[in-house]
Amino acid sequence: MIDRAITNSNPVITVVTVVFNGAKNLEKTILSVLSQTYKNIEYIIMDGGSTDGTIDIIKKYESQLAYWISAPDKGIYDAMNKAIDKATGEWINFMNCGDRFASPDVFKLFAQKYSADILYGDAIIQYVDFETTFRKYPLEAMWKHSPFCHQACFVRTSLMKEYKYNLNYKIGADHDIFYRAYIEGKRFQELPIIICYFDGTEGTTKKRIITAIRDKRDIALTYQFSVTKWIYYQFFLAYIYLNILIKKILGDKLTKSLTRILKR
Repeated sequence: MIDRAITNSNPVITVVTVVFNGAKNLEKTILSVLSQTYKNIEYIIMDGGSTDGTIDIIKKYESQLAYWISAPDKGIYDAMNKAIDKATGEWINFMNCGDRFASPDVFKLFAQKYSADILYGDAIIQYVDFETTFRKYPLEAMWKHSPFCHQACFVRTSLMKEYKYNLNYKIGADHDIFYRAYIEGKRFQELPIIICYFDGTEGTTKKRIITAIRDKRDIALTYQFSVTKWIYYQFFLAYIYLNILIKKILGDKLTKSLTRILKR
């Protein structure tokens, strides 16, 4: 899959897919990678020890993979770190099970060279009944928001090997990478293209929402502590808990109506 003879003008791009019991959605992710018109791709699949037929799907395409393994891990970020150790491309992207590149021509963006350390574009979030564009935020607001979708970015592999994902964060380790890069003055470049479709059909549980907010709070306060940020996150978490309580009492429909009224 990799032609090392042309890497000077067409850099090797590593794409990593992490999966665990994802037989239902894995193939569409694999095909979105293998169908790219840009062929200098190093494709790595990290399976966490699936038992649902995922391995059969991986074996179907293993001749086109640079590396794959099926073994227990400590979670998605641990699997990503193991993939980083194997990566040899100039850039790396994590397109996990269920997500996919927006078109076969996404990698045409590497027809030119970049001085940035992190490239990012748009992502379309697909839900059961509709889809919407992931809302990007200014980099300076990173202490509150993820500035872009994780799947919609390419990071220099050398930077990922230096940083790695912090396993203390259950949901926010990718946010930690970008926040650290921003604080340390790494170069970000926004690209005016749609990179991927992000699978949002399974939704986000209440527990994961709270964990995600706590992770972002801890990341923000670790790198740039301020009382303002601490207060912001205390109110944010209180709002989430209150929202959960109101939903229990009023139900989803009345809660949505109340939210619309408050927004006005």
